Amino acid sequence: MNDCMRFCRFALALAVLCSIAVACSYFAPRKIAGGPAIVENGIQFRFYAPAANRVQLAGDWPENNWARGDGSVGEADIGLMEDGDADGLWEIVVPLPPGRYRYLFWVDENTWRLDPGNPEEVRGGPVNKCSQIIVVSRNNALELR
Repeated sequence: MNDCMRFCRFALALAVLCSIAVACSYFAPRKIAGGPAIVENGIQFRFYAPAANRVQLAGDWPENNWARGDGSVGEADIGLMEDGDADGLWEIVVPLPPGRYRYLFWVDENTWRLDPGNPEEVRGGPVNKCSQIIVVSRNNALELR
């Protein structure tokens, strides 16, 4: 067998292995944060964005006002989420009383994202489509609808 034929076989085997690797990564499970959850101090919001440098929770409650705060000047860190384990799972807990709340995630100060863990979407917000939660009080405990 000549060198050219060996090289062709090697190149073909390498191409097959690369194709298998790409196919496996396509079908590999992707990490998606669950939707909002009731925790001890309020509502926990989570968003998976491993490539992000900064993620903010922006919503329509007065203290947040779509990440502008309740003043006219705004505050750069309103709704700033933390990636505590540096694993790309950003989190924040917000004390919200019973009510209906619309929100989005503001990624790297240039991209608005719906909550992939919450199928409830409504019109409104900075991009005319946002996620929504409804917080209710039942038997002296908060629940999400």
